Amino acid sequence: MALWDIVIIAIFLTILGILITEKLDKTVVTLIGAVITAVILNFVEHMPFEEIVLFIDFPTIMIIFGVLVAGNVMNDSGLFQWLAIKLVKLTKGDITKIFILLTMLTVILSSVLTILVAAIVVFQITNAITKALNIDPKPFLTAEAVMISIGGTTSLIASPASIIIAEFAHLSFVFFTIYTMPIGILLGLIHVGIFIHIFHKRMTLDKEVTQIIKDVLLEFDEWSVVPDKKLFYASLVCLIGMIVGFVVFPEPHLVAFTSGLIFLLIGNIPFHRISKEVEWEDIFFFIGIFIIIGGVEHTGILHEIGLGLSAISGGNPLIPLMIIVWFTGVTSGFLDEVTIALTFLPIITTLIEASGFEIYATIFMIALILSTNLGGCLTPIGTPANLLILSKARKEGTKITFTEFLRLGTIIVTINLIIESLYIVALYLLA
Repeated sequence: MALWDIVIIAIFLTILGILITEKLDKTVVTLIGAVITAVILNFVEHMPFEEIVLFIDFPTIMIIFGVLVAGNVMNDSGLFQWLAIKLVKLTKGDITKIFILLTMLTVILSSVLTILVAAIVVFQITNAITKALNIDPKPFLTAEAVMISIGGTTSLIASPASIIIAEFAHLSFVFFTIYTMPIGILLGLIHVGIFIHIFHKRMTLDKEVTQIIKDVLLEFDEWSVVPDKKLFYASLVCLIGMIVGFVVFPEPHLVAFTSGLIFLLIGNIPFHRISKEVEWEDIFFFIGIFIIIGGVEHTGILHEIGLGLSAISGGNPLIPLMIIVWFTGVTSGFLDEVTIALTFLPIITTLIEASGFEIYATIFMIALILSTNLGGCLTPIGTPANLLILSKARKEGTKITFTEFLRLGTIIVTINLIIESLYIVALYLLA
């Protein structure tokens, strides 16, 4: 291995260390690493800049951008605030029912808005409801931060890792509906029961909340929070159209990007305004990590790891499958899921080719999708969505510590990976 190959690998490992410690801004550090990697590839390896740019998965960037824009416009339309009031009315103020609906709503919204947008929306709904009913928001927000990662398994656009894997393996929206959404919903239902058991003593109404207050809430007009009914209905129609588009058309990045532009058009929102609300730091982080991983793959180290897994397997695909399930599942709790997905995709490709596991290629992709998402439940830094909910909660006076989250996350991730392992074994036996 050449000296410059070692330098590129060292850059990658340094970035991983910084991402774990969170001592420096991950986007800035990643972009610096990407620039150094690009310079080495261009000046030392004589790789044309145009070829380095191809490391960036632009379809993935288009999906993320389009869905983030759509989520922001729908939030401005009052659609989610309207939904919050409807939830209270539907449950007649029953705290346990509200808890069940909010946690499952987290999973559902993730499937159509991505976990980042869903995190913002669910927090706003939960904050409004818990303040109105004068109840402790901590059990709700803790459960939602955990469930947001489970929601990442439910659709092609649900999480950045799912988007990247889908683009790489050419997986459709329907594929996720058949193979990963059911397991995500099942785990969601299981964990709701666990959360209720853990938090039931804290999900009680304060004595100050009387039946009169409940009656006032139940009589509240949900349309009063909708600033523009035309925008409300237009957003709802566009949301349905976007979902149908994902199912019908084979190019999800075109559907997502076009939907985002249509949402801007119907909302009559200037691009410069929406550009301030889009999470550009995440988009630039993806660009940087694409280049770094591309450089690492160019060194051949990921190919060698894939060959190593092939040798370990001894012709039995279940061995590397379980390694992928548990290794990526646990590390996803500490490292960004995008980094893990990008690192393991070329490893899995080499493993499949070297071992003749082509018939099991789909199962390997399912294992990677599930583990990179389900492992994010382990710690508050497991996904940006976790951090987003906890950060907003802290600003509102609700502090959820790393230890508190880890204690619950360890239980949830262990259950997640055991059930995922059984599911993967079942798919292998049926293949």
